[in-house]
Amino acid sequence: MKPVYLTLAGWLLTLAPALAQTPATTPTTAPPPEENFDDFGDASTAGVSYNTQKVLYLTPARLISVGYEAQLPYNLRSTGPLPGSAATAETRINSAHGLRLAVNAPVISRNNFLLNLGLTYWHTGLDLANAERSPFFQQLGDGLRSTGLNATIFKPLDSKRFVLLQVSADANGNYRGPGDVTRQSLTYSGTAIFGWKPNDNLQWGLGLSRTYRAGQLLYIPVLLYNRTFSPRWGCEVAFPARAELRRNFGTRAQLKLGYELEGNAFYLGKIGADEVYLRRGELKSRLTYERQLAGFVWVAAQAGLRVNYRFDAFRDQNPTGERDGLLGSEPALFSNKLDNPLYFNLSLNLVSP
Repeated sequence: MKPVYLTLAGWLLTLAPALAQTPATTPTTAPPPEENFDDFGDASTAGVSYNTQKVLYLTPARLISVGYEAQLPYNLRSTGPLPGSAATAETRINSAHGLRLAVNAPVISRNNFLLNLGLTYWHTGLDLANAERSPFFQQLGDGLRSTGLNATIFKPLDSKRFVLLQVSADANGNYRGPGDVTRQSLTYSGTAIFGWKPNDNLQWGLGLSRTYRAGQLLYIPVLLYNRTFSPRWGCEVAFPARAELRRNFGTRAQLKLGYELEGNAFYLGKIGADEVYLRRGELKSRLTYERQLAGFVWVAAQAGLRVNYRFDAFRDQNPTGERDGLLGSEPALFSNKLDNPLYFNLSLNLVSP
């Protein structure tokens, strides 16, 4: 047996150098080429870039707002009903105050389309010293309320152009509950704007509005102009509805000086045989301070002068075209004059990120 083992050992020693020189044959795979992700775009928009509705340092958009507004006492003088009577009555409005609620919820939020739906409720309680002096005063004693539904569409067309649409339906009157609302109290408003946003500091546009802000139905051109001149200064304009100069204190507080035009046509029910609509419009020159409390919760304090623009009562909700003479205005059922009191508004707001 020894010769056999010696022969096998010699054979293995002969193969050892050859095995030592054989290279490893473990298979390998070449690494994949690096991908350039800049070549890929948003599948939903085919790679097109769109501008946004945000401007640097602009006032944060409110998602939920709970506020309270009060006016100091003022006098009201009323003449009517016209033309059958020229009786004039005066009263002292001891207080005009009430709750203001607003909810604005994003329903669709994509980079190429935004849809927000909103709900508002404004109440103005009126404490009249001598309501019995006029049937018009008695109707005002029930207070004025406005409940509205609104929708806002922001549609960017490309990186610089956009379309902004706003529509609303409001129930305005001296109703006390939802069951008292009638079709006579409903008004419909809308605004369409075509705009440009050349950079994140400027957004502007031109459009047309159907509005009751001046107290009666108007079709008027509108100008949108939101601009940030520096981290401290800017302006926010939706002319003629409102305009404000803004002073920012970082990103957590701001002070604004400007005005806003508010109003609508309020259905007051019947006085005698006449349906009565109060066309109410007022210009508020104001100073507003807004500050972040925590996270997305902000507080806003506002003070200013409420200037009466229109507060007459008519038999029709909208102008009929009838006039008293060549240069006269549409005849009113009750012609009213108001003093211009100071007012104050305090609100707590949940804002958009």
